[in-house]
Amino acid sequence: MTRVIGWILPLLLIAAAAQANVSPETARKLYQEVTPSLVAVQYAWVSELGRRELIGAGVVVGDDLVMLPITIVNPQIPDAQMKDFKIIVPNEKGDPDEIEAIFQGRDERTDMALVKAKTPQHWKPIKFEDIPVQVGDPVYSVGILPQVAAYKSYFMEASVSAKLRGDVPHVLVQGGGLAAMGSPVFNSDGKAIGMTSYRFTTSILLNDRNESLNAITSPPKFFIPAHDFLLTLEDPPSPEKPVELPWMGVPDMTGLTKDVSEAFGLKDKPAIQIGAVIPDTPAAKAGLKQDDIVVKMDGKPIERGDEATELPEIFRRRLLRHKPGETVTLSVLREQDKPLVDIPIKLGQQPKRSNTAKRYFAEDLGFVVRELVFTDTYARKLPNDFKGVIVDVERPQSNAASGGLHPGDIIISMNNNPITDIGEFEKSYKALRKDHPHEPIVLVVQRQNREDTIRIEPPQ
Repeated sequence: MTRVIGWILPLLLIAAAAQANVSPETARKLYQEVTPSLVAVQYAWVSELGRRELIGAGVVVGDDLVMLPITIVNPQIPDAQMKDFKIIVPNEKGDPDEIEAIFQGRDERTDMALVKAKTPQHWKPIKFEDIPVQVGDPVYSVGILPQVAAYKSYFMEASVSAKLRGDVPHVLVQGGGLAAMGSPVFNSDGKAIGMTSYRFTTSILLNDRNESLNAITSPPKFFIPAHDFLLTLEDPPSPEKPVELPWMGVPDMTGLTKDVSEAFGLKDKPAIQIGAVIPDTPAAKAGLKQDDIVVKMDGKPIERGDEATELPEIFRRRLLRHKPGETVTLSVLREQDKPLVDIPIKLGQQPKRSNTAKRYFAEDLGFVVRELVFTDTYARKLPNDFKGVIVDVERPQSNAASGGLHPGDIIISMNNNPITDIGEFEKSYKALRKDHPHEPIVLVVQRQNREDTIRIEPPQ
């Protein structure tokens, strides 16, 4: 692979420089200036079913701070299962340096995450700036190749062909394309103006041998302008101060199509219709109602999307820029040809989610349970104070699988003893397996709005 990269990289540089008439000297200068700020981030996903090493591209944004797309540290992965973070610094003269690091946290306001070196490093940071681009402007990007190519940096060049709307704004390029996901993008003045998109690529990991060179054979064509993620750098998360996300209590919203908007007298005015409003939440307490049509937030119209289906996510992303405790004012239409009604809503904090929930692994029977969170009970139309634990993972061909237990089952009783929470389950389970190791475990589970009884035979 090293021999292959040895002749691929110069061709990439020459081809990119020729694509839009950038001089080889300019390309080399930017390449040399940016390369020291490109690193890889590695961590271990240690789940109940095994350990997997994941590596993704990162950009140095502080003396010892690295930013990376949130897709690399997927929010679906429980926080407690992400272990052994390292920042991998490519080395031209030898093997890459591995620096132990601390995960600072995810920022779902911008879909970015941060990792910090445990020891001071004094790296050269890249300073992202909110500088708009126009169609026809040249743009450059420098990224790193995958693990099999020793994380060698490479240069790409393209030109802006369109600016797209949506929940996350994107810029489309033509020509040579961009460097791999998570690579910084620069304008003709060498200013960092964006990052290669993580939404329009199939290759997100640098240690995935099946897809690791896709970014070279099929270069990305989209990047995210810096203004969409600068908030992460201005208000960064940390282990001591994670990002607190706001919450109204409105799980369902629908973007109004052109025809529906015109029927309500809202021609050329993007709007969303409120679905269910959860009782006793900030929205309900403020008086927001189902079927209200939101036209403005804090006096400003909702940004237009290319499709009506994008409007709820555009609204959600804008709402996430607020903090719990702040007040937002929604201007809603309730009757056609009537004035808008302003509804101030004091935002609450988003309920606990599954990635931070406590877990327990019933290893001998092969299943994992975790504590119930709001989304579990709401999706099943159960009371908020419903008691039990939910099956989160099941080992294939395990005793639990043979007995008919399924992920998503809510366990409410074990051997005729009620299960109230994760602590009660762990205590009862350990006692049963210790005192009666050869007897089956009988679980009563809530499944599809009915109760079922599951009998699991212990391993012999």
